[in-house]
Amino acid sequence: MTEPASLNVVIDIIRDSLRASGRDDESISSDTLLFYQLAFTSMDLLDLLFRLEQHFDISVPEGTLYGLARGEMPDEEFATDGVLTPAGRDRLMGLLHDTPVDVFPQRIHAASLPRFSTVGAIARLVDARLAARQPCSS
Repeated sequence: MTEPASLNVVIDIIRDSLRASGRDDESISSDTLLFYQLAFTSMDLLDLLFRLEQHFDISVPEGTLYGLARGEMPDEEFATDGVLTPAGRDRLMGLLHDTPVDVFPQRIHAASLPRFSTVGAIARLVDARLAARQPCSS
């Protein structure tokens, strides 16, 4: 599988974020788990998304990962009462194919989807947002 076009920039931005918080000795690759291996917090993720938005001139609104995982699947088939259905869990695991299967619990709360993201998944998210961006008119 080819690497996302934005991967190297995403890695550089993550390194800068970690360096700013005194965690600059981490090894980072496409399959590095943000929360599990880099000890990201929710605030770290918000900071990363803000930096990515600034660098790439994109918007990553809340729920973007949820929307990418759900795709065209009707919401009621994807999640019920804020918990992914088995079909929704399968869709998420397909999107986050580089996350080890054993990281995913049987019950996944919709609000916790970013916890399972790898660096590569964030780069794919950036690539999707770049592809969806409207070209500037002259």
